[in-house]
Amino acid sequence: MILRTLLTMINLATIAVAIIVLYELPKYAGVAFYVLLAWMIGSLVLIYGPWANRPIGRRNTAGPASVSRPLPGPHRLPSDLGFCIYCAAPLAPGAPTCAACGHTTPHF
Repeated sequence: MILRTLLTMINLATIAVAIIVLYELPKYAGVAFYVLLAWMIGSLVLIYGPWANRPIGRRNTAGPASVSRPLPGPHRLPSDLGFCIYCAAPLAPGAPTCAACGHTTPHF
C-alpha cells in the first residue's frame, strides 16, 4: 500500500466524522469545521510531499529475484507505433530516431 492511499482513506473517514458531529452535536459545529479545515490543509501537505509515494507495510524480502526483467522479443523495440508521434512520418520497425524530424522514438 502506498502512503498516499492510506492518507486518502483517513481523509474520507475524517470528513465522515465531521459530518456526523455537525448533525449530531450542532453546538460543536464551529470547532468541527476548523478542525476539519486544519486537517485538510495538513493532509494536502502530506499527500503532495515527496514522501507520499513510499510504500508502507510489508517489505519485499524476496531479494533481487523479484526485480522485473524486460520482456524478450518485440516488446523491447524502441517504437511499435509505426509512425513518429512528432511529425507523423512513417517509421521502420525498431528505428531509434525519426528520419524526417530527428526526434527519438518513445519507448513503450
